Amino acid sequence: MASFSGFWDKLLRNRNEQANHEVKATTRPVFARVGPGQAVATPRRYDSLSEEGYRQNVIAYRAVGLVARACASVPFALYRSDTRIDEHDVLSLLARPNPRVRGENFLYNFVGYHLIAGNAYALAVGPDGRAPKELWLMRPDTVQVVEGADGLPAGFEQNVAGRKQRYGAKSVLHWKTFNPLSDWYGMAPLEAAAMSVDAFNEGSRWNLALIQNGGSPSGVLYQEAGEAPLTEEQFNALKGEVERRYTGGKNAGRPLLLEGGLKWEAMGMSPRDMDWASAKNMSAREIATAFGVPPQMLGLPDAATYSNYTEARQSLWEDTVVPMCLEIASELTNWLVPMFGDAGLCLKPDFEDVPALEAKRTARFDRIANAAFLSDAEKRKMLGIKGD
Repeated sequence: MASFSGFWDKLLRNRNEQANHEVKATTRPVFARVGPGQAVATPRRYDSLSEEGYRQNVIAYRAVGLVARACASVPFALYRSDTRIDEHDVLSLLARPNPRVRGENFLYNFVGYHLIAGNAYALAVGPDGRAPKELWLMRPDTVQVVEGADGLPAGFEQNVAGRKQRYGAKSVLHWKTFNPLSDWYGMAPLEAAAMSVDAFNEGSRWNLALIQNGGSPSGVLYQEAGEAPLTEEQFNALKGEVERRYTGGKNAGRPLLLEGGLKWEAMGMSPRDMDWASAKNMSAREIATAFGVPPQMLGLPDAATYSNYTEARQSLWEDTVVPMCLEIASELTNWLVPMFGDAGLCLKPDFEDVPALEAKRTARFDRIANAAFLSDAEKRKMLGIKGD
């Protein structure tokens, strides 16, 4: 009896220890593992996003260009605490990342990759253990994340022209968007707008085909029952005549003359039935929304979200460009600045000369200047004015 009781006591202790172990284990994050040192495949087709969503879609093309060009126009300032540093190797590198591109072009492409793929990769090149001499962008579809033993990126693998090259995690800046279904890759805005992109592109193709087919929906030529059917020779002659005289943009609107008992019946829906223009504009607005660009900035009709173009441009900067510039500055501060051996430095975007934010700067200046409870010295400090 005593041995039986001891057996149950031992069994209960084992179960309690196992339960405690499971509780402790759940306090740590769980990663989707593929095996340490292996490259994690990109979960979506970058080439499809680029082809359908950017190269063949004027709305996405214009939206990406607006945001990327705006971000590239903002210079970075370097600070140590509240003191601005005008000359430093970090600033020189950002002004000329490599012999091929200037800083503005580098940032334009960097933001463009980020918007199209949801991922952008920058590679720091230089002597081991020393500050980098050059920065290069890597096309997102050529790069894969290499998982480490701790479930975090151990490096990056690039495959170009059949050759693979691995880089350490500290050598590559991976700027990615939030993706709820991936620990390794960001989610492109084009993925969220994929259905709208397809609808817009198909609308454009439908309109082009309509123009090429004479500006009218397709139809069928037929004979009433009981009439003598057309011979093969007559059929081929009629088909050639219709194609020659009644199809194509130059023949749009030409009346179809029928004889020999032939009749015409239209097939498919008319543009009015399909509400083509309205549907296409709706798709365009949804694409613009995915990129954070006001529809007025893209010239879309019936997009009166803001009372004028100036308000729309200000919204673009305040809601999209400014947050993105702040994010880029933060990423570069955490990744690039420590390579120069000075962790006390911080990069910040300089919005002082941005025309779209002039009204906001003026309102802030007036508000501070008219604050009677502030001294002149306090006002100058808040406005960033040095000296007495």
